[in-house]
Amino acid sequence: MEEAKTSNVDNLKSHLGEYVNTYVQLTKVKATQGISTAASGAVIGIVALILVFFFLTFVFTGIAYWLAVVFNSVAAGFFAVAGFFLLLLILIFVLRKKVIVPLIRNAVISKVYG
Repeated sequence: MEEAKTSNVDNLKSHLGEYVNTYVQLTKVKATQGISTAASGAVIGIVALILVFFFLTFVFTGIAYWLAVVFNSVAAGFFAVAGFFLLLLILIFVLRKKVIVPLIRNAVISKVYG
């Protein structure tokens, strides 16, 4: 009877050690997966942001020159585009607490817990 108890305790210790080892390895794999997903998302986001920046720069430069032809003044065309950006900036500033911050907060929360 004593040998059976000792055998069971040794068996339990062995299984417990394997369980802890497996749990540690699983935690490492999950952490590595999370870090690699975040890193790849960051790289894709940065590249997309750079491409969007250049795209918008050329589009709005083209619009500014088109408006320059319409207004017969290069300065007026570029000031019209600058005024558009000023309106966007004011809109973002006015809506930041009621719309923009909750939108970003909810997106982050759903990404982390969803």
